[in-house]
Amino acid sequence: MDEIIDGLYVGSSMAESDKPKLKECRITHILSVASHYVPSYPNEFVYKLISIDDLPEENIIQYFPECNKFISGALEEGGCVLVHCMAGQSRSAVIAAAYLMQKDGLTSEQALTAIKKKRRQINPNDGFIDQLQLYYDISYDVSPAKALYRRFLINHSAEHYREYGKIENIVAGVDPTTQQMLPTQRLVRCKKCRRALVIEANILDHQAGVGQVAFSYNKRNGSGANTPHAFPQNRACSSLFVEPMEWMDGISDGLIENKIACPKCQAKLGSYNWAGAQCSCGKWIIPSFQIHRNRIDEIRQRLQ
Repeated sequence: MDEIIDGLYVGSSMAESDKPKLKECRITHILSVASHYVPSYPNEFVYKLISIDDLPEENIIQYFPECNKFISGALEEGGCVLVHCMAGQSRSAVIAAAYLMQKDGLTSEQALTAIKKKRRQINPNDGFIDQLQLYYDISYDVSPAKALYRRFLINHSAEHYREYGKIENIVAGVDPTTQQMLPTQRLVRCKKCRRALVIEANILDHQAGVGQVAFSYNKRNGSGANTPHAFPQNRACSSLFVEPMEWMDGISDGLIENKIACPKCQAKLGSYNWAGAQCSCGKWIIPSFQIHRNRIDEIRQRLQ
């Protein structure tokens, strides 16, 4: 195992089982980030167990806040912490990087570079690296209130459906009528009864054309050019694609597909399908929460 900063070590499962070395390094707390790991010395160290596989599609960012709290708490008590996975290359490195990012305001690249200087063999999978970048983009605040994180969770649910044929852990956009209406650049209302449906943060725009688009959570690149995950508004499309919303029938029940109707007047607005659907422009959107533009009013408001 290797000391990354004072009191914080990263290592493998072999390091966790090496009691003499743990004592030599004055380890008091052990954070295990592996699948169904059984602690070697549960009565001699303070453990925290995170069961997760080293796979790009795993949601590791959800554990960053509690892991950061465990590490910082141990260090504040004057203890030393070992963060380990099986090989000490991917999961443990990512958890340590997230801690450094939050503590020192680092980018994902800066944090991983700092760790690699002390432990050269680290090699996080691409999915985990993307989630570290997302962590930076949401200012280290892992909350569904953050649009980028919400998009990540929606995409994660869609991937779970493709893999297992069911939807779990759905995060839906907050009904705009149940929260204080802040000034927004874009408000969508039912054309028939004028009930507010979605705001700017709930809308997924896309470029017209063939190909596939998934709900994504990456921002524009440093030059300001469009990345594959940044979509300008396309007025040519006959439908508007949005996030799943609290007011949509069947969302909380995990329905794979259903009609979308106005929750106030029941006017037919469109439909949704977690497997995706094609826009009139030819683009395939996954998942698809599609509202027809001729059934809504889109209002532009000036920010105060």
